Amino acid sequence: MAQGDMHIADGQARETYFTPARRSSAELIAEQVGAVVGNPVVEAVLDSFSGQVLVLNHDRQILAASPEFRESLAACGMVDRDGNPGRVPIPSHDASLPAKLAGSARDVAGQRPGEALRCERSSGGPSLACAHCGAVMAILAAQCCGSPDNEECWIGVRRGQHRYSVEFRAKATPISLAGYEIVVLALQDISEQKRRVVLEQTFLHDARNLLGSILMWSEVLAYEPSEEAVAAIRKLALQLRDQLNGHRVLVHAEKGDLVVASVPLDLPGLARALRDTFSSHASGEGKNILVQFPIDMPSPLSDPNLVLRVLTNMVNNALEATDPGATVTARFELRGGAPTFKVHNPGVIPPEIAPRIFQRSFSTKNAPGRGLGTYSMRLFAEQYLGGQVTFTSSVDEGTTFVLTLPAGHG
Repeated sequence: MAQGDMHIADGQARETYFTPARRSSAELIAEQVGAVVGNPVVEAVLDSFSGQVLVLNHDRQILAASPEFRESLAACGMVDRDGNPGRVPIPSHDASLPAKLAGSARDVAGQRPGEALRCERSSGGPSLACAHCGAVMAILAAQCCGSPDNEECWIGVRRGQHRYSVEFRAKATPISLAGYEIVVLALQDISEQKRRVVLEQTFLHDARNLLGSILMWSEVLAYEPSEEAVAAIRKLALQLRDQLNGHRVLVHAEKGDLVVASVPLDLPGLARALRDTFSSHASGEGKNILVQFPIDMPSPLSDPNLVLRVLTNMVNNALEATDPGATVTARFELRGGAPTFKVHNPGVIPPEIAPRIFQRSFSTKNAPGRGLGTYSMRLFAEQYLGGQVTFTSSVDEGTTFVLTLPAGHG
């Protein structure tokens, strides 16, 4: 279905993208659930597949779920018959479902996988990001081709004030049953595996580059001693130290045990640190950086190391997206009482890329060890600084990333 097509859901017209938006009626869902629940073939499938398993109808709505899937939702507090905040609400056609469909399966029947899993893209209407979802692509390929399909998918899940990144290997298998064309979707959680790979690639990529430069200057120093070589080696060694510390901080942040400070931020010190970092950084070669942090404002309370890490990633991404001769600008202001950092560059983020910017391991650059910068921005800002990272991007205005810290801390 093309962008701009309309469908009716929850009593109002809404746009959809990429996938057919139609949903089965409550009566049809009840009929299909009655046909599959208790069916020995379905029961065998749900019990035999490894991982979390869903049975979907032709409109990608859940008819049945494996015990592991239901247990996973219950363990995370994501199913509740009272529809409490942050939990999956009961479908409006709940009363029409067969009585034998009990417990958590009853809570998610009629929903789509992303809705049941609380994917942040599934709330507030459709998302262009669905066009890149591996689970969606596997389901559509299985329906279209009539054969199993495997893809990887990423889901951003928000639980309360925290956001989690979950990766699945999704296998969709089409089956004809009781006159219905259904799809069995098996989801294997590979989050830990993907997390380790991305962290290791990022660390090795950056460490290898720094060590290469240290070795180069060491050769220069061995051939002809010079103050320039000594200064360069010292600077690179300090960068390697910072890289090791950054890797350690990110590991602890993902584990959820990072200790956060709350002290007055030294705005001039943050400005100097940014200028020093990018004065000879490869991403800033031939480009200009303008840091404007006023010295006459009250210092907001936050963790200076985490704030600097977020700002460093913002500036680095901005410089990488900027043509030689252009300028990247970093500013600080109080916006509605909230301490706010803005980093602007004249480039534009394509609409097909924008929905995936904060996805772990996603990068616009085809190189190993990339894709954690924007992800870590949001991780640090939202889960540890109590703030928010957002961005705007347009051809006329360029791209601006914004770090907003909690108001009232100035």
